[in-house]
Amino acid sequence: MKKLIVSGCSYTAKDYISSAHPEMDCSWPKWPEMLAKKLNMEIVNLAFNGAGNRFILQTLLEAIERTPKEEIGMVIAAWSQANRDDWQEYHRTGPKLKPIQFKNERFVKGFKWDNMRIGRLGSIFGWVRESLLGYITLQNVCKRYNIPLKQFQMIGLYNGWISGLGRTEDEIKAGLPNYVYEGDTEADRQQIRLLIQDYEQFIDEDTFLGYKKTTDLNDKLSPPMWAPIEGSVTLLDKIAYPMELSAGDDIHKISKFDEHPNELGQQKLAEVIYDRMG
Repeated sequence: MKKLIVSGCSYTAKDYISSAHPEMDCSWPKWPEMLAKKLNMEIVNLAFNGAGNRFILQTLLEAIERTPKEEIGMVIAAWSQANRDDWQEYHRTGPKLKPIQFKNERFVKGFKWDNMRIGRLGSIFGWVRESLLGYITLQNVCKRYNIPLKQFQMIGLYNGWISGLGRTEDEIKAGLPNYVYEGDTEADRQQIRLLIQDYEQFIDEDTFLGYKKTTDLNDKLSPPMWAPIEGSVTLLDKIAYPMELSAGDDIHKISKFDEHPNELGQQKLAEVIYDRMG
């Protein structure tokens, strides 16, 4: 049985814990495990809560390099928000300060990943560009080893940031306001679209899952994700309409305080991703 290697953020993480409902048992199967069963593969789920695209890229690259290539059946990147920052720290602990194996770093003892979604140095333009180059890097590594690759935006790459970043579960419970973007939203959105279109020539759209018209899900997921797009679907379309469940789709979410997918939502994500893989 070959391996399905997946990385992503909290929508993908096997051990997701709801900060809004810490007492809730969220151990239901997540979409990577369900998808692996559909594909008859062994799952390797590297996803971690709050992860950004640097974490997703580096954990996938590490897993690819350290896994015998004949054992890899497919790699999937469920990309996150460009504004999120990821970094690694090195810790020694225990008897004689020996390094330990942290939960979100499987391969090298002592290294621990951390992340934040607000406060990253730079601007949305540079963050988007770094993400696009990450998509290309992963694509080219998989091509080198002849490994099937699928990648997609699990959550929006840039639109959440420039529209005013939504609150976390803890911020909602505390009644805190949304983040307010200080730039020119429409002008900056257009500039980012041009940036994505410029990099489109380097990305194999066959590897990038995106919009695909369906009929049986229209009553579950609302536009614009499922609205018809005339003509060919571009990379911009695929990035603009991410895989996350739509705002009005409450039946598939944990609660009004936590919009992460519940068990039904994870099942729906697995179905949608499998369907889009063709």
